[in-house]
Amino acid sequence: MKLKMKYLSLLLLNILFVTSGFICAKSISSGDGSPLPNTRPDDIQFSYSQSGGMMYYSENIFISKDSCYYKINDGGAVTKVYFKMTSAELDKLYSVFKENDFDEIDSYEEKVYDRGGESISLSWKPGKHTSVSNSGMNFIKDSWHKEWKVCRDAIEKIGNDEMEKQKKEYIISFDRSLLGKEIYMQINRDVVVPKSMLMSESDQESEIQKVVRLSPGYHNASVTLGKSYNTVKINADSTKSLRLFMVNDSLKHEFVK
Repeated sequence: MKLKMKYLSLLLLNILFVTSGFICAKSISSGDGSPLPNTRPDDIQFSYSQSGGMMYYSENIFISKDSCYYKINDGGAVTKVYFKMTSAELDKLYSVFKENDFDEIDSYEEKVYDRGGESISLSWKPGKHTSVSNSGMNFIKDSWHKEWKVCRDAIEKIGNDEMEKQKKEYIISFDRSLLGKEIYMQINRDVVVPKSMLMSESDQESEIQKVVRLSPGYHNASVTLGKSYNTVKINADSTKSLRLFMVNDSLKHEFVK
């Protein structure tokens, strides 16, 4: 009898151990923090961040009644726009998070390395906050993907729309010394000139111009000329144009303010 009780005790201990281990590995908390109030707190702050994992890339959006900004760091080229939101616009954004139960979105952990992703947090006084992360080792549960996407898309759209509003035309000029040469150019992640022979439409043209739209701040331009790779950092705040030309088989550039 004593032997049977001993085996039974060991069996129960094993079941408890396995069960507790399963619970720890299964998920992290649903909605990390405080429950969202029914109406928007006057001092609510929205924070969104995106990281590129192994890539040198990040985005940050901050929204409050007093100030808002959207910042992108693309390989060290930082662009940032500031904007304001009305009370009605803040109410609309908050309702998206409330209606999609942002504070209850559930996630789990999985051991991965160098994974980027996105995180969103909301904070208000006194010391209240709730946050959700879909970055690094944190993954949104399948049953909450829809709600997470709606909340994420709402705040991303605000940032993207404001960034687009503040973009200005910027001129890229290619001197005649580059005609007939194979060239490829991009600014940040956007292609300005696809890989091709640079050709002029008229013999009278002294240069070829491409007009792009750039947001405030710095941008990384890369130019491949034949087998030569060149980089140029553009300051869209202090210059209006970039001119590219050849000197002794080398690509040169100058800015027009």
